[in-house]
Amino acid sequence: MDYSGLVPQPGDEEEAWFSFDARWHVPRPQLPCHLTYTNAATHALIREHILESPVYGGWVDATGPRYCPSIEDKVVRFADRDRHQVFRGQGSRLRG
Repeated sequence: MDYSGLVPQPGDEEEAWFSFDARWHVPRPQLPCHLTYTNAATHALIREHILESPVYGGWVDATGPRYCPSIEDKVVRFADRDRHQVFRGQGSRLRG
């Protein structure tokens, strides 16, 4: 993926972890995420294939404990917006 047109979002300067018990901490390098935005063509493609989405296709009817709307949910629920943020982490799958 060409990251040159994306806005870098660096990791935290100070490393942090979820447990206060240092025995569980495994040092890992901080990798940046990158920010980009959807556009009209992205929205059209998502709307064209909306029924292929697990939620809109009807084969999933749940939200997890920490809900972040999927990109298709953003396009449907906030249809009045021209663009939506998309973060891309190095070594990760595309997430909305």
